[in-house]
Amino acid sequence: MNTHRNRAVASALSITALLAGLVAATPAAAAGSSASITPVLGGLAAPRGIAFDGKGSMYVAESGVAGAGPAGLTHTGKVDKFAWGRTTPTWSTGFNSLYVSEDPTAPPDVLGPAGLSAIGNGCMKNSHGVRNGCQVLMITGESTPGVLAATGNAVNDPQAGHLYRLDGATGAAMSKSDVGSQMYQWTGEHQSLFPDDFPDSNPYGVLVTKDARTEGIRTFVADAGANTISEIMPDGTARVVSYIPNEDFGAFRDSTPTCIAQGPDGYLYVGALDFVSNLFVPPGTGGLSNVWRVDPNADYPTAPTVWASGLTTITACTFDRQGNFWATEMFAGGVDATPPGDVVRIPFAHPGTQDHFGFGQLPVPGGIAQGPDGAMYVTVGSAAPGVNGGVMRVHVGP
Repeated sequence: MNTHRNRAVASALSITALLAGLVAATPAAAAGSSASITPVLGGLAAPRGIAFDGKGSMYVAESGVAGAGPAGLTHTGKVDKFAWGRTTPTWSTGFNSLYVSEDPTAPPDVLGPAGLSAIGNGCMKNSHGVRNGCQVLMITGESTPGVLAATGNAVNDPQAGHLYRLDGATGAAMSKSDVGSQMYQWTGEHQSLFPDDFPDSNPYGVLVTKDARTEGIRTFVADAGANTISEIMPDGTARVVSYIPNEDFGAFRDSTPTCIAQGPDGYLYVGALDFVSNLFVPPGTGGLSNVWRVDPNADYPTAPTVWASGLTTITACTFDRQGNFWATEMFAGGVDATPPGDVVRIPFAHPGTQDHFGFGQLPVPGGIAQGPDGAMYVTVGSAAPGVNGGVMRVHVGP
């Protein structure tokens, strides 16, 4: 879109036009002596979020494909549910896909269904219907007022920036909150934080979790345009928990929080993209993305703290059942790598330690989740045009 931060994200998507077809060409081979990578699904349209419910069913968010003209909407975004071990979806629920041509020499950028999060059957008692995993949440990118402003009122996307709850049994979608419009307004009211870019909103990551003290369900959203971490209250109101610092680096400010994971200590751990800083400000060799630690019970302007550093272009994150932090690094290796992309594991007790698995075999990864078998499942080709995306299984041995 027409703001600096969204332009940075869109640049990442445009560059991946060069990567079309690499997902299908990626061999199923060992990533190293202690890890193996195998394909699970292919033929997906810019898959981003991925999640598993308590029955082992896998959910994948596809952002979709572009249509004709420089900007507009298609209805090619979707969320798919796959029963454990199946490659044919149980259901697919369609959503809008927003496409905008930032560079006329490259395919349009597509934004639609993005982050996914699920809680399994432990919350069935709170469900008013039969659901296989009664909390399955998805966030869509951008915001309705932001899209209107950026396109001169030419494109109206009423689904942009909404938090949706999906019925696990049927896929029926219900909007729970218009997060994007609320954060667009919030950044307009706090324009002094980023005068060149605000107002802006691009909700991208979502986390649904159970409060260890109250047993209540809580939902948090990371906004890559507003730089906010918000808790979505039962009435749909977005309570701003924290503002992720948007550092000055060269000519850009592009911290861009993309994901939220809950650590063993109950705090939120937020990964940032830092696309321009990592790849286009000299030396451009990466290692400039941080993981921020956020108190879920805080309120803005309580500042977050850096928990881990030295990562590159984080697009998704999670904790495994052993308490390790995992993140996808969309452009690890740089834009000239064939292909770029990696996953990193960080022990919770040793945030300065990084183990990498999958460089060269995970093209532009977009989402990560641990499956019921203990392996990590990663969406790849998450920014490639067309239907060149897929899901890969990353198994790390003892």
